[in-house]
Amino acid sequence: MSDNDQGAPSPSPESGPFDAISPYIHPGRQNVLLNYVLYLAGLVPAFGAVPIIVGFAFALINRPNATGIWADHYAFQVRSAGIGLLYAVVSGILVLAFGLGIILLLLTAVWWIVRAIRGLMAASRGEALQDPQTWSW
Repeated sequence: MSDNDQGAPSPSPESGPFDAISPYIHPGRQNVLLNYVLYLAGLVPAFGAVPIIVGFAFALINRPNATGIWADHYAFQVRSAGIGLLYAVVSGILVLAFGLGIILLLLTAVWWIVRAIRGLMAASRGEALQDPQTWSW
């Protein structure tokens, strides 16, 4: 029995090796969802900031070509990364200067998680965000 007999789709002659991942790297729902997951994965210490950087790069690259609600999601993701970086830098400076910034770093992490989950839930339902330009949750 061949692989195709087990329900696997047969590749078309025009398909390339990256067709399976195409929805995840081009503008649209799958890429938006992936970006939110990458934003959450970036909070796992073992991964460092690499997933956040990759998600931010996808959002930045795909935002100009996105349409409809996905354009709002990309704008929200780009703003989340920029604002999150600002909050983290200010909190880090306050930790070094006064030792009190640790609370702000924790609040920044909570803010990041809430924004990523809020966006992930809206994108998974195919809905637009209420206010993608907000600085808050």
